[in-house]
Amino acid sequence: MQENSHTSSKPSSSVWQNIRSFYRSIIKHDGQGILVPLFGIILIGFFNGYSATYTTTLQGGDNWKPFWFLLGKQLVFLGAGILVAWRFYLFDYRKWADSKVQLKMFLFLLFLLLIVFLPFLGHGANGARRWIGLPYGMTLQPSEFAKLAAIIWAAYSIDRHVKKHGRMYLYEYYDWGGNTRLHGLWSWWNRVIGKLNALWKALRGTPGIFHPNLLVPAVFTVPFVYAFITMFQPDMGTAVLIFSFPVIMTFCVGYYKGHRKYLGIAFGVVLAIAYPLIAFVSYRLDRVRAYYDPWSDTTANGYQVTQSILSVSIGGFWGEGFTKGISKYNYLPEAHTDFAFSIFSQEFGLLGVCLVIFLFLWFTKYGLSIARQSRDLLGQVLAVGLTFFITIQAFFNIAMVVGMLPVTGVPLPFISYGGSSLVTNFAVIGILLNIARRNEYARKQIGTTRHLPSIGEETRHRFQPKS
Repeated sequence: MQENSHTSSKPSSSVWQNIRSFYRSIIKHDGQGILVPLFGIILIGFFNGYSATYTTTLQGGDNWKPFWFLLGKQLVFLGAGILVAWRFYLFDYRKWADSKVQLKMFLFLLFLLLIVFLPFLGHGANGARRWIGLPYGMTLQPSEFAKLAAIIWAAYSIDRHVKKHGRMYLYEYYDWGGNTRLHGLWSWWNRVIGKLNALWKALRGTPGIFHPNLLVPAVFTVPFVYAFITMFQPDMGTAVLIFSFPVIMTFCVGYYKGHRKYLGIAFGVVLAIAYPLIAFVSYRLDRVRAYYDPWSDTTANGYQVTQSILSVSIGGFWGEGFTKGISKYNYLPEAHTDFAFSIFSQEFGLLGVCLVIFLFLWFTKYGLSIARQSRDLLGQVLAVGLTFFITIQAFFNIAMVVGMLPVTGVPLPFISYGGSSLVTNFAVIGILLNIARRNEYARKQIGTTRHLPSIGEETRHRFQPKS
């Protein structure tokens, strides 16, 4: 009996090994490997976009657009995204280590984020003003580009900070008192810090931890500006993502553990800012209430969430079939944008949902592998941030669709309808392929077919005496 079980499992294992060998013969490095799940996600997004948008011809209304217009516009942005990806693939990402380049990028993004408020350029919809009007009915959403710009700035700042100090500090010290022009401001600030330390000592019985020369590092400053402006468009979900990516990148790099005591203070400050922005803005408070109990008001605040959950549940295991979902017929708002995954879940069921999640996890595996093999800290941090740029947005959108998170308006990468998001996602892919290409070039220079060695290993390899 043992021999039979052993022999029966042998063919299956050999088949799996043959499949792996065939895959590795085709996919020789991470740059090629990341294209496999990416192609699957894009293909799913195309067919889902077709299924979710062709019903718009039948719906009518003030915002009526024919089906061919919506799908054609998405195809135009798809072509533009491929061109952008190719441009970033050829671009040397190491040029972003230049402070002048970063300044130009910051001023350009600041300009785009601000002109949406101009009446003759900005375009509003559903109480939000987030778009720039373009010819032929097209729009541009600068906040999508701000998410990518925040990651590039964070990678530049972390790389510069580590090279300067040898490690990453959450906070730095700047001698305000040594600057004569800021002496008056420093004196006032010193008194404020003194009172905070006295209050801390009175409450905790320990010496105060606040220092008058304490300064937040530059990695968080520019993303905070982007997020602050985006908040007033208003788009709180995107603003949270803009600021979250640099924070995640900082934690991935690692920071000085002695600064842990300041994390609680920073968290408290964030809560103090976020609370009034939610509690005193009616539509945000309604979204939070709908998140906790969407079934209490299924005709108003909880309508979108409950319809999304019903759409997902109707799909079952196998789904209702391609184009056969009924929720897109005026039952589910934003069926082709924020809630595109609901329509996909209804038509392809649990099997399709697992496939999408698997493809995003597969993408993450290759993205982090590109980061691990990068030859410089800038490339490593940048690849980590760009990988999480795709996967975190996917997590946010899927969790929102099934009711695990409040409605945030975060699109599902490559699947949700939206030109600006699509172009930005392709730009991310182009940069990741750029980093992977330079990794492969370094591997060929070293002369090894194995995993890319460290700098120390490379040095020993190059200066190894010939036999």
